[in-house]
Amino acid sequence: MGKIEEMAGGDNTTNKRGNIRHPIEVPIRLINEQGEEQQATSGNVSDCGLYVTIIVDHKPPIGSIVQVQVLTPLGDGSEAPINKAEVMRHDGEGAGLKFIFDEE
Repeated sequence: MGKIEEMAGGDNTTNKRGNIRHPIEVPIRLINEQGEEQQATSGNVSDCGLYVTIIVDHKPPIGSIVQVQVLTPLGDGSEAPINKAEVMRHDGEGAGLKFIFDEE
């Protein structure tokens, strides 16, 4: 498996999502349901979710709702928005998160 496939979480035969995964490594702030924050690093991002490598060995439970924020300033220098996501899976390095889009 190539470097990009590894960063993207596997090859296309194991991709169960309908969206393309983009390998992007940026610092992430993750806030669990109890309001506790921890630092993480993104491994890949798609339109529907995000894979994060958890630096602290404390992964939020599968099924829990977390808040995620990219810590790198946006192009105009402003902070990135905080998004909600559901923890869908764990592996030895981190967690797969599915974005929750509030319908308005």
